[in-house]
Amino acid sequence: MNKIITIDGSLGEGGGQILRTSLALSAILGMPLKVINIRAKRENPGLQHQHITAVKVVSALSNAKTEGLYLGSKELLFYPNKLSGGNFEFDVGTAGSVMLVLQAILPILPFLETSTKIVLKGGTDVPGAPTFDYFKNVTLELLKRIGIDMKANIKRRGYYPKGGGIVDIFIESPKGRLKNIELVKRGELKKIKIFSVAHKLPSHIAKRQALSAQSFLEERLQGILYETEIEDDEKNHELASFSPGTSISIIAEAKESILGGDSLGKKGKPAEKVGEDAAKVLIEDISTQMALDRFMSDMIIPFLALAKGKSKVGGSRLTLHAITNILVIEKILNIKAKVLGKQEEPFIVEVDGIDPFSLYVK
Repeated sequence: MNKIITIDGSLGEGGGQILRTSLALSAILGMPLKVINIRAKRENPGLQHQHITAVKVVSALSNAKTEGLYLGSKELLFYPNKLSGGNFEFDVGTAGSVMLVLQAILPILPFLETSTKIVLKGGTDVPGAPTFDYFKNVTLELLKRIGIDMKANIKRRGYYPKGGGIVDIFIESPKGRLKNIELVKRGELKKIKIFSVAHKLPSHIAKRQALSAQSFLEERLQGILYETEIEDDEKNHELASFSPGTSISIIAEAKESILGGDSLGKKGKPAEKVGEDAAKVLIEDISTQMALDRFMSDMIIPFLALAKGKSKVGGSRLTLHAITNILVIEKILNIKAKVLGKQEEPFIVEVDGIDPFSLYVK
């Protein structure tokens, strides 16, 4: 058995991202993993339902054995075996984010030998995680450039507190190398797409969110084409969630890249404020001229580390999440990323990927 690698969960931002990135890399490399001090910097430390689901899915894809997989556990042992695809279905059981579970899964999918479909149930638009619309229109579109082509569909929205959302992802004939990329500046802005959603609430809420966001953007951006999609119970009753909820996701298509910002509604928060909050985040990020928004700036790092060759990307903000992902890939893959920039400022990161595909070629 390979030597076990130990990752301290209090590293960097000290949250669930350390676990998700570590699991993915461990499964791909077939490297036994021990994670200690899981989510040590959170108010409710240890494994929660969403994290347990992520471990279960990665275990299924890598035929792994685990120790310490229970609610509240602060230490996990993970022993991966051979990767294998297939059809899977998992339920978080709460409003825990499906989008965050997917962060642990996506890096593994290109290295599977068969087409794979995964159905996940839980929260699709919940605090502390990307919305489904951001995931589909930013994350998946940018991952195509690295060589990961997959489809994602939403069957039902899931909001706090009941969750119950349903998302399925599918990747066909995934075997293939991840490509290195150079994506530093975004280039000229071309189009803004607004996805405004409200379920189990009056339909005018989704419209007000969208109008507020577009008005805020139009005051600051001239000569941009706008497209708006409204989703509510009148138009899309089949997607209605178990709990009332709203979300808005704003996607900026530029010459070289795609950036996004999102926001969620909550009781007592005006629809206009929801739309404005998402627009503010997007304006802040696109004003840096960098190719990646603050969210993709950290989510893309494990993929760069797994690509063949050197990648170079520009991020709008060097968040603690990005710093943490860099620390994890350096620890597990024994590589060194070059970072130009200060925390919470625009930055450029260069990563020389390890190309694990070669490990699977006989």
